[in-house]
Amino acid sequence: MGKIVITGASSGIGLAIAKRLASLGKPMILQYRKNVEQLSDAVPDATLVKVDFSDLKAVEDFAASLDDVEILVNAAAVTETGLLPTLETESIEKMISVNILATTLLCRAVLPRMCLKRKGVIVNISSVTAQKVYRGQSVYGGTKAYIETLSKGIAAECSKKGVRCNCVAPGSILSGTMEKLVISTAGTDLKGVNASDRFGTPDDVAAAVEFLCSDNSNYINGAVLAVNGGFWLGI
Repeated sequence: MGKIVITGASSGIGLAIAKRLASLGKPMILQYRKNVEQLSDAVPDATLVKVDFSDLKAVEDFAASLDDVEILVNAAAVTETGLLPTLETESIEKMISVNILATTLLCRAVLPRMCLKRKGVIVNISSVTAQKVYRGQSVYGGTKAYIETLSKGIAAECSKKGVRCNCVAPGSILSGTMEKLVISTAGTDLKGVNASDRFGTPDDVAAAVEFLCSDNSNYINGAVLAVNGGFWLGI
């Protein structure tokens, strides 16, 4: 039976995805960097692997350990905000290492087996900032734009070999950086950035990922599914 691999599985969105995909009954490998307690409680039967994706050797070792992966969800990401002239080189390197390099190497690692079996699904988590970037997000948004292009390229290269690769692009999700922003501003006017007049939840994103991993989406490839409550309409 093919395995499910989810990176960034202890984050708000990653954890919600892990809970959703656990219902498929396949062996699961969940990569995390911290907050392992909530992950082990939520998905007790999964194999948990601690890997620092800012460490290239650790990423390569993790990628090499993967075998017979049927579903790969790349949810690990680092957000470092700041105007470009103020960003430290270390912050830029970390975003490139985690958001771009780790995702690329893991996709490269699982694709040969997927193509051989003519069966595989990759879902990469992008962001609304790939299409509409704000001040202080030039590098982060750039890494997510890369992820969308990478995903479309994988779909073009591997769709005839039974592999689907899509993106989910969240926006205004009450998790991680957005949750911190809401707490710091008491939510003032922030809900107005989308047409739904509410924040999204990690499970909203997880539901989209679950759909893209299912046979109900078997004619969807190289797509970017926006989960943002009508973000484009709310400004």
